[in-house]
This record gives sequence, structure tokens and C-alpha cells, in this order.
Amino acid sequence: MAVSGRRPGLISYEQVILFYTVAQEECREKLGAPCIVARGRIFIDIEVDRVLEVLKLRSVDNVNVILKMVTNFDFPSEREKCFEKLYKFAESPDWRKGMNVWKTVFDYKEDPIKEIRALQNDLAKPRPDLDLKNMKANSGIISNLPEDIIPKHLRTGDGSQHTEDTLIEKATETNKDQQQRTANGPKFRVSCNRTGSSHNFGSPEAARQFGAGVNEMFGWPVDLSKFDLEILLYIDTEFVYVGVCLTKEPLFKRNLSNFGPTNLRATTCYNMIRLAAPKLGDVVIDPMCGGATIPMEGSLTYPKAFHLGGDNFEQAVKRSRENVNNLLGKGKSMPVDVARWDVTQLPLRNNSADVIVSDLPFGKRLGSKVDNRVLYYRALLEMARVTKPETGRAVLLTQDRNSMIKNIKRVPTLWKSLTSRTVNIGGLTAVIFMLQRTALFPEGVNLEQIQKEEESS
Repeated sequence: MAVSGRRPGLISYEQVILFYTVAQEECREKLGAPCIVARGRIFIDIEVDRVLEVLKLRSVDNVNVILKMVTNFDFPSEREKCFEKLYKFAESPDWRKGMNVWKTVFDYKEDPIKEIRALQNDLAKPRPDLDLKNMKANSGIISNLPEDIIPKHLRTGDGSQHTEDTLIEKATETNKDQQQRTANGPKFRVSCNRTGSSHNFGSPEAARQFGAGVNEMFGWPVDLSKFDLEILLYIDTEFVYVGVCLTKEPLFKRNLSNFGPTNLRATTCYNMIRLAAPKLGDVVIDPMCGGATIPMEGSLTYPKAFHLGGDNFEQAVKRSRENVNNLLGKGKSMPVDVARWDVTQLPLRNNSADVIVSDLPFGKRLGSKVDNRVLYYRALLEMARVTKPETGRAVLLTQDRNSMIKNIKRVPTLWKSLTSRTVNIGGLTAVIFMLQRTALFPEGVNLEQIQKEEESS
């Protein structure tokens, strides 16, 4: 997919883009700009002077400005030729336009591009011993690598576990001559994100060669940890693009000061709340709020509704209050409160809530799937009691899909299942269930008898 060369396209990515339809709606609503979804990313074509508006979107984790995109990027069969092509690819991006955007976003005072030197074919020395040491044993490119450069741990089968990150610590390390060159300008690193198994090089190797070209052209110093500028090289099976990161820290961290074991990303919270669509005066409840990530995001984005969160664990309630107080201390005006309660016995009147939005226990770090079979049923009954018939609705996230489906089927007179969406939460495949309250009110239920039936099943 090509991005207009007249204006820098913007891409937002990470797990939240699995809510791509919600993110598209926010882009159209707030930016009025065309956006296209491709490979789990949203590309937006927007004027340079409107870039700061993109950073205010609530549904995206990271924002990058695209400097160059090439479809059908043909990689040679020889590794050395691939390295040469990646090295020379550093000449292709529209660096001046991209760096003007970066300079504006980060308020960089100087012109980052003092001069542009011609490349002298001074490729970085390949270091497979360094670049490929973190490759996983199941990496698809192993069969494409020469036998003599395959990392030792993969040839000897020592069973070591490694992770090939998309942000490679040693990716932009260049050769000794380049390191000794007098450097000036922003400190930078290159991070390579590569998909597909047809390549005969690893992500760190690609980043090293492209980074060598950037270093030679501009003389910018390389710093892998305390960098000013992060350049993204994305290599897909269908296209290759270069981008400059406009978010040093992911936007999903924007609300929390006190983190718990299962905090939900602010961007995921926003997308869930947007699916629930709170209206003026609605009471929005998160009966298992953890660190209050959902109520806080809801109160910031839908301030004309009242948001209430609660949890059974005292430590979680304490974290929630600290997080809320932290934002209040920054001058945020939030119609939100938190309390300690039991989701199966909420201290709320019948029909007092309009919307339920909650991240249910997955049964991984907290609880178990055996517990969920009972908890989900009791929670659905209690949420039905406090939610208004007919107009009430719920947006519930869980990784324990089977327990949820089973229990929704047990309460068809109280909750109507509208739809569900599969999302990736911290590497786990989870599901968001959207439910609508029926017109009926829950009748008395013998919970002790239900629990005995569950334990015996």
C-alpha cells in the first residue's frame, strides 16, 4: 500500500489496532482524514501542520511519520547484496520533510540535518555472532541462512531460550571507522521490525546496514539507549518503509502512576468504552476495576457521564485511588470514583447503572478458569440486577472465552449477546463481548446450589 508522497503518511500500531474499526472511526471523526488499514496498522494521509492533532488520538499506541514506502521491494538472493541494498536505501527517504515533523513534535531547537554526505559504499561489517544471538530456534529464516553463520545455540541445540525483539539493542552498531567519525546532531538508533520467513538476514542485520547508511549520510551519533531519534525500518513480505517515531513512550501509558499485575492499556480501555458509547448522564460501572484504568480513561474521554469503579482487593482499590489522585493533581477534571466491593454483591440499587465496561479475570495471573466458571455467572446475574433493562449494555473483556460463552448461554433472559471481537492483550488472544440487557429482571437464584453443580461438572 502506497502512502501519498505529497504529505507524510502517519502510521499507528501495536495491539490496539485490532480495534481498527474503532480507530478508523476516531480518525474520521476528529481528523476528517482518509485512513487505510493494512497489516494491522492504520495509515493516515494528513498535512504536516496537523501532525500534533494525531498525537491527541486516544485509540493509538504509537505514531510514526512515514518517510518512504516501497512496494514489491526486491531482495537479492545473496546476503551481501541484501546488505548493500539496505545500506543504499538510506538515500531514498524524504529526510528533510520527516525531520521537520520530528523537530516540531520534540521541540528540537537546531536543524538536525547540517549536511547530507554521499554514500561511499562503506557498509557496516556484518556481525552475525552479535546480531543473530537472540534468534529463536523456531525462526522461519534459519533455513535461508548459510550454515557457517547460524548462531551457535541453534547449531548445538543447547535449548537456550531467546527472543528476537523488534527493537534490537545492537541494531545500529556500525564499524570502528564510522564510530570514530566526528558526529553531531541528534543521537539516533534504528529499530527493525521484519515479518515473513523468506529473508536470508535477521532484523538486527537489516537495521545495522540501514543505520550505517544513515550515520554516513548525516554524521549523527549512534546511541542505543539514550537516543533522541528513533528510526523505524519495517520490512514486510509486500512492502518496505522507513518511518520516524513521534512517540518516545507509548501513548497507552498516559494515565497510570501506580501499576498492578494486570493493568489494561489506556488505548484498549478507550476502545472498549467507545464501543459502549456512553451518553449524557449515563452511569458507567467497572465492577472489577483493578487499577481503575477503564474508569479513568472513560472519565477523561466521556466527561458528561459518571464513571464508578470497584474491586474486591484492597490493594487494587488503593492503586486505583492513587492513580485517580495523580491525574487530579495534574489538573484533570474527572467525574470518577472508586470503591471496594464484591462483584457478586454490588452495593448498588436495582437498575442504577446504564453501562458496564470491565476487564474480567483471565484466570492466568489472577484466579483460575475453574473459578471463572462460577464467578462469571454470578457477575452476569449481579450486573443484570444493577443495569437498566432494555437500554443497559455491557462490554466485557476476557481471555477465558469458553467460560464466558457458556455462562452467557445460561442467562439468555437477562443478556442478549450482540457481537464479539478477538483482540491481542499482552500476547494473549482475548475476546471482547458486547451484551445488551433484555427487558426482564433477574429472579432469585440459589447460588450455593449453582456452585455445587459447577464443582461437580
